[in-house]
Amino acid sequence: MTNTVAETNTSYYDQNVRRSGFSSTHRYLLEHIAPNTTVLELGPASGYMTKALAAKGCLVDAIELNAHDAANAAPYCRNMIVGSVEDLENFSGLAAAYDVILLADVLEHLRTPENVLQKVRQFMAPDGVALVSLPNIAYWKMRLELLRGRFEYVDSGLLDRTHLRFFTLKTGKAMFTRAGFDIVRIAAPPPTTPRFGRLKERVKNAWPTLFSIQFIFHLRFNPDNPEPNKNIIFNRE
Repeated sequence: MTNTVAETNTSYYDQNVRRSGFSSTHRYLLEHIAPNTTVLELGPASGYMTKALAAKGCLVDAIELNAHDAANAAPYCRNMIVGSVEDLENFSGLAAAYDVILLADVLEHLRTPENVLQKVRQFMAPDGVALVSLPNIAYWKMRLELLRGRFEYVDSGLLDRTHLRFFTLKTGKAMFTRAGFDIVRIAAPPPTTPRFGRLKERVKNAWPTLFSIQFIFHLRFNPDNPEPNKNIIFNRE
């Protein structure tokens, strides 16, 4: 899911899903979106999650930069807008108050994700939630690579060459708070193919900021709450 891949090609995120199937993050997000809800999906790529949401009876509106991917996702959408989510004029075609706003692996591709976060607040239903996944640049392998003096971009993963912003758990939380959200839950889904069994899971649960490659944030906007983020649930599902 991206906002930076050339419009003429199907994104390699689509190719990855076709090859490997849904990741644990994809499955987690889909499991936490109730059937028959209204969803605003930003950066849906070719619509692999959009299709799953439509099958649950959800009404999905979407904004996607890649025109080829947008055309593939459009049949599963009520409204598809082709363009960048950083062009805030693209939001003018949206009118609904959404139950869920989905930003799956999107914010790290943006120059100013804070602006987009502040914009999407306007489209949340009063009891709506934003579900946001962010890669964790403080993952242990990245720390080891930095100790070795290496910071090399690749086609996908933490150093995806289209990533413009990098986040730790702390900086991600700070960004959402500055944008006016309450963080009600943080999840760290396990890898699709866990290795080392229970030992690895125990280590990960003990130090999620070190051993979680990605975090998922459940966000709500409450303008009347003067002390946000007091009761965050850290869910290591």
